[in-house]
Amino acid sequence: MESLLENICTKNIDKIIKKHTFIRENTIFVLTGAEPYIDLAKYSDHIVDKETFNIEGNLSTFTGEWFSKILSTLLKGISFQILSHQQFAYLCEYLAVDIFQDRIVIVNDNLRSLYKIDEADYLEKGDTKGDEVRPDEMPCYQAEQFKIGNSFYYSLKRFNDNFKKEALFTTKKEIVEASVITSNNVEVLDIISDPYAIDILINKCIETNNFRKNVYVKISKKNILSKDTNQTILEVNGLFAQFGGGVYYLQESAVQKEYIPTEETVQLLKQYWGKDAKFRNIMIYENPELSNHIVPVSQGLLVDTIINEYKNGCNGIMPRDIFITAPTGAGKSLIFQLPAFYAASRGDVTIVVSPLKALMTDQVEALHTDHNFNRVEFLNSDLTLIDRDKIIDSCKKGDIDILYLSPELLLSYDIHYFIGDRNLGLLIIDEAHLITTWGRDFRVDYWFLGNHINKMRKYNNYMFPMVALTATAVYGGVNDMVFDSINSLNMHDPHKFIGNVRRDNIEFVIDTHDDYLSGSYEQNKFEETTNFIKGIHKLGMKCIVYAPYKRHINRLKEKCDEIEPNIVVSYHGEMLPDEQKFAYQTFKSNNHKVMICTKAFGMGVDIPDIQVVYHHAPSGLLPDYVQEIGRAARKTDIQGFAALTFSNTDLRYSKQLFGISSLKTFQLKEVLKKIIRNFNNNGKKRNMLIAANDFAYIFDNGDVDQKVATALMMIEKDYLIKTRFNVLIARPKKLFTTVYARTTEAGLSRLQGKYGQCYKEITKKGNLYIIELNLDDIWSKFFSDKSFPRIKNEFYNQKFLKEDDIELTPQIKVSITIDKSSKEVLSVLRSIFEAICTSFAHFKYKGSFFTETDYKEQLKLRLDSSKYDIDKIMNFVLGTYSGYMTPNGVLESDSFLQRRNQGRGIEYQAFSTNYEAKFTQLLNIFAKLYENNGNMTANRYLTINDIPLKNHIRIGSLLEILDLGTFESTGGDDPKIFIRLNDPRRIEKDSTNIKYSNVILESVKNRHKVSCDIFEHFFTRYFSNDKRWDMIEDFFLGMSNDELFDKYPGGTTNHVNILDYLSQNKQDVVFNTDFVPSETSHNAELFKPKENGFYNGDSILTIGRYTKPVKKWVTDDPVSLHRIMTEYNINIEKEYYTVLMNRMQLNYFPYYRDFMGLKLLIKFPGYDSSVQASVPYKDNPVKFYKWWKSHLNEITLSYAEKIKLFLEVEKRDIKVLNKKHKALIDK
Repeated sequence: MESLLENICTKNIDKIIKKHTFIRENTIFVLTGAEPYIDLAKYSDHIVDKETFNIEGNLSTFTGEWFSKILSTLLKGISFQILSHQQFAYLCEYLAVDIFQDRIVIVNDNLRSLYKIDEADYLEKGDTKGDEVRPDEMPCYQAEQFKIGNSFYYSLKRFNDNFKKEALFTTKKEIVEASVITSNNVEVLDIISDPYAIDILINKCIETNNFRKNVYVKISKKNILSKDTNQTILEVNGLFAQFGGGVYYLQESAVQKEYIPTEETVQLLKQYWGKDAKFRNIMIYENPELSNHIVPVSQGLLVDTIINEYKNGCNGIMPRDIFITAPTGAGKSLIFQLPAFYAASRGDVTIVVSPLKALMTDQVEALHTDHNFNRVEFLNSDLTLIDRDKIIDSCKKGDIDILYLSPELLLSYDIHYFIGDRNLGLLIIDEAHLITTWGRDFRVDYWFLGNHINKMRKYNNYMFPMVALTATAVYGGVNDMVFDSINSLNMHDPHKFIGNVRRDNIEFVIDTHDDYLSGSYEQNKFEETTNFIKGIHKLGMKCIVYAPYKRHINRLKEKCDEIEPNIVVSYHGEMLPDEQKFAYQTFKSNNHKVMICTKAFGMGVDIPDIQVVYHHAPSGLLPDYVQEIGRAARKTDIQGFAALTFSNTDLRYSKQLFGISSLKTFQLKEVLKKIIRNFNNNGKKRNMLIAANDFAYIFDNGDVDQKVATALMMIEKDYLIKTRFNVLIARPKKLFTTVYARTTEAGLSRLQGKYGQCYKEITKKGNLYIIELNLDDIWSKFFSDKSFPRIKNEFYNQKFLKEDDIELTPQIKVSITIDKSSKEVLSVLRSIFEAICTSFAHFKYKGSFFTETDYKEQLKLRLDSSKYDIDKIMNFVLGTYSGYMTPNGVLESDSFLQRRNQGRGIEYQAFSTNYEAKFTQLLNIFAKLYENNGNMTANRYLTINDIPLKNHIRIGSLLEILDLGTFESTGGDDPKIFIRLNDPRRIEKDSTNIKYSNVILESVKNRHKVSCDIFEHFFTRYFSNDKRWDMIEDFFLGMSNDELFDKYPGGTTNHVNILDYLSQNKQDVVFNTDFVPSETSHNAELFKPKENGFYNGDSILTIGRYTKPVKKWVTDDPVSLHRIMTEYNINIEKEYYTVLMNRMQLNYFPYYRDFMGLKLLIKFPGYDSSVQASVPYKDNPVKFYKWWKSHLNEITLSYAEKIKLFLEVEKRDIKVLNKKHKALIDK
């Protein structure tokens, strides 16, 4: 077999050599991975350096001396020459190989990109912070290293696309489909979810010298393979066929129907869910590849599947993962909790990744109270360090077996931080649809999970199955979510259970109309929705009203409260957790039957008796809409309604929300530029930590952190698809804790006196010092009873250590580096600023609003567009200096341009001539930075949120836009991004490539367009209820738009009076109304006082029979609040505490006097102003005693304080002491 393979490959090499030497005799052939297949002895005389040929090495092997020798040999080459890919990679490191470009031909092993190495050469061990730091000594041609099973590999960094390339394997053979596996002696590959499955297979074939393989490749008709992957499979089949083997396609198998759960699992269910508990059936698609036929499947099958895969992992067999979609209410929690209990009984840990704190809290409380399982806890940022460390220590010791975490927290640490040396038995990803829901619900942290999980498996010997669960997900097609999630999570050959999407007990009531003829769109829409709410309230129906934005929620609630106070309750993502809980509970218990909310009221909401879901206007796309209407009629005996008054203009919010989160190709290129600038300016270090805010100038206003992380992930995934290796790796680092502060000499002295050497001195100017602090260190040593977010919040709000009289003003370090002399840069900035100001003057003179296009045209008249990027300059200036007009007729701060929405675009107006001063200020700042500074880099420490900081960042941003320099900011509260570069040259090339495109971004844009088309079709045409659900089902099973439009053309426009229809068709429902704010209600339990708790003004608190925000307690009943604060050692926000004390002093003085005691301020003879009573009490007890006797109603002394005072008076002047008091101390 070896000679046959050698003959085949050597013949192929001969053909390649003959082809190219015919054109150029001294061609240089670079063999990438071809060495194991060919007879190298045949080409011995042509190998440039036999000693280092095919040797895995770094600069210690490929030295400068080696380079000189190789270069000399290549330059003298007359006949063809051969290099290994290792040699050629280091030749490129020493030399710009353009001089050899016409001679180079890359001979590529096109079946694999992973190459085997010895364990001694495996350098990637991970680090304590959980970062995938690239080791400095790793060879430059290795992108990454992997441990797979007991073998070690590296992925090869591909060479420049400009070189001529030849594939070693060119024989292809078409693949036939196999209905069943006919032998046990076969391999099954999961190429859908394992990008390196083919690489591992070929490496095994080389290692065992066996290419006579029969391999079955799992495919899905709903998930089309990429062109490159499909070609590679055909080439593998062509190779195997020459040895009598072959590759066969294997379709997904159907779900097992008649299943009886194992006795072991049944007993586990009865142990925790009660002796009468039984597994329910879930309606699952039998085989969504072939049809929409559904079958009842026992929860027990899913539980047993997970447990069996867990057992495989325990036995050293790579477990398959599990992907489940099932509607809320189908018992998804039970499906993963029972296997977690089973893993716990074997001593292993289960980690549950959940996106919302409320979801975690509810599930953990339910496990504690309903199922009597106490070995479970959750971790989130609200916990104090003491509580967090206690939970983590308990987990490491084996006292906690199930741990709920947010994705952000899991990504921020190495797994051992949470579980120590224990084994990870199961990993659960809840609400997995967030990985692929682009736009409205998108969570980039979920997108990073797959790589993090890969790293957990890469650096540890864990063999855990991963379970991903979600309520709804599209199976295949353009809008696919299932396979996209599987790929993003790097799931291993997952079992797939796809739940029925139909909800036949929900009826669509859609009224479609043309655009409004008069009045503004928003006015008409608010009126329409308000009238609906008024009507639904009269009908007594329980209803959710979804609206796109918080401003819609607030406006609708105001309008409804004008009609009748408290007919609605509201909910949105910016409300405090306590407010959200209160709104949720009051709606769930029917104290309010109408909830107005954003999509934030969604995940984890399981209220069974909702009758109507109404949309002010849809804000997502069809999958979002179906998930939202699915909140109705969770009780199967209730008739639910999905109501909507629709016009085409309503799609504006869906498009806006996509626009808010969508990115542009030019922005991705700018991110690449920023990265490569940092690389070049920081000693070409391959590992870097960059503040997310340093990329802010690239993006429009909005969530910069989210956009930066999303851009980096798009870039990373795009490169992986194109090159089959990670050109860069990017990971968010949310918990960065090094900060800078300004303080005085006295403050520094107090800081050191109380907290030791917790700082590092940076600069000193007069009496002021700039210092570097590690907040995490101070928190863990001195403030472990508080949560870390609270410490950070206090620091950035200048309240931290205020009680110790230590003034700390937060600072940001801004470093600006220029590429030319400061004189040249200043000259360019002057000309740019002059063009900007003159263009504004043109519009100021006209006194009119202008568009981006108008302003761009003016800039083009004044700037050379071949020299400067006009678009970037325009976007920066308009984005930085424009603001909306406030209701008081004032522009938002630091703006000179008024911005207004006009139609679907934005218009601007020069509100003042202040722009000249603004840009003169920037010039002055730059001049001062480099005044008497011969360096190319200038550093400044600037107060956070101040205008000087903004202006320095503006200067840095402009320098980057103009390619004149770069800037970096550190010490802020914004997250950092860890970036590892595996191929800086490719990034540098793409950052200036005018043809650069990103396949992920293009796919997202296409998906959104297709989704909008189907959305419009769905709402504007008439369908019967059954047809609507048929259409939804086909959409969720991957049918294309063209197929859907063909199958469901629809009838005329929908016209229906929604309220009349609901009135005629509503059911009588008996609502549960036992939610009363009393000591025994669930509400009291939910908001009861917490020992050592911290409450802000909006925090909800139950005292006695009443529940309300702390700020209301301060005004309504300050005494009750203060008593509870004292009893539970509660702290409240400083401003409300001040108001509380003032109100008690003015209105409840007896209580205030008794509580304050000697701390009370009194007017005492001999003092110029009020003094704390404790001062004269201690300093002059006789005088105080005399005063006290005549002011008994003004101050309260405790029994002990009285005795102490009487004893002091007796000692100093016994005559003053009256008989009654003397008798008391005698007694």
